[in-house]
Order: sequence, then structure tokens, then C-alpha cells
Amino acid sequence: MSRRFIILFLSLFVIFALSPLAPSKAAAAQEETIVGTLVKHGKVFVLETDEGDYIVKGKNLSKMEGKMVEITGTISESDKGDTIDAKAVEEIEE
Repeated sequence: MSRRFIILFLSLFVIFALSPLAPSKAAAAQEETIVGTLVKHGKVFVLETDEGDYIVKGKNLSKMEGKMVEITGTISESDKGDTIDAKAVEEIEE
């Protein structure tokens, strides 16, 4: 009986893992656009927004320091804080 249970359990697991109901990384990795002021903290750039701060990775941002910018990229969470992997950065004229 236990062998049948294990086979049934593994079969259900495989079916669920391959089904469209299973969570996927592609759905979690949507690009977003956020606006804020780009500030350098030590060696990293941080986008300060009304909703919180984001560590910015993926672009050379030295020319944008201190400016209001719009960044499009993928946001992720880590122990160090929220991070945005910048795909596009544009300065916003005030």
C-alpha cells in the first residue's frame, strides 16, 4: 500500500509541476517603472521614492546622481532591501 501511495503522490506532483497552475518565475519577473531621486550611498545608487527606496543595479548611473529619474526594470526583494535591475533610465525635467 505505501508503494502505491508514493507512486500516486509523485504522479500528482509531476502533473501539478507541469500544469499552468504552478507558479512560474516569468510571472513574478514583470518589469515596472518607478520614479524618484537617484542618490549615491557608498558604492551603490539608491532610488528614493514616496513608496520606499530601491537599490539600483544594471546601469552606469554616475551622470544621473541627484536627479529625478524614471527607471524601468525588474524589482526583487532581498535581505539588503528592494532592488531594481534597471533596463532603462530617463531623467525627468521638473
